[in-house]
Amino acid sequence: MKQTIVKNVNAIPMGSGKFEISIDGINWTDLGAMQNIVFTETFDKVSLYSDNAGIIKEYIKNHHASLAGDLQELSLADLNTLRGGIDVYTSDPGVSETLKTGGLTIINAIQTRVTNTNERAEILRVLIKKATNNKGIVIAFKSDDSDTSNVIPIEILGSNDVSKTPGEQLFEMYNEQGIGAVS
Repeated sequence: MKQTIVKNVNAIPMGSGKFEISIDGINWTDLGAMQNIVFTETFDKVSLYSDNAGIIKEYIKNHHASLAGDLQELSLADLNTLRGGIDVYTSDPGVSETLKTGGLTIINAIQTRVTNTNERAEILRVLIKKATNNKGIVIAFKSDDSDTSNVIPIEILGSNDVSKTPGEQLFEMYNEQGIGAVS
């Protein structure tokens, strides 16, 4: 038995997206092939109770958003940007690249976004405005005859950018998919 009907088939997001990072919000770096991209918003809900009048007010604290996934393409330059300045990166263009770490402790904030584009070239985008790397490098090397690639799990954790207007400090979702098209 059906419980409802599809209101707008064009409003059902399908597929993955392009995961990008930026230092300045203008120039974006595409992290390339990935698996398991996930956007998550979290907060702690707090209820202020009274002894004789029930709940006085409810609010949130520790409001965060994250974008995470498994990198399939290894670029030490991209990892260096993603990790926010805790590494020393050098390269010999076209030959090799090196990432050294240890001793630097301040993580610089970046911006991150994931963009899903449907077959009508409409986008669904999630942008985290101020985020920092939240995970060290882990590479689980697979067997030589494995059918899957080695991946590097990443997580970029966003916190409120207090330089922005309240209500617009953490993340932004933008959607064109299914808008104006009703099936």
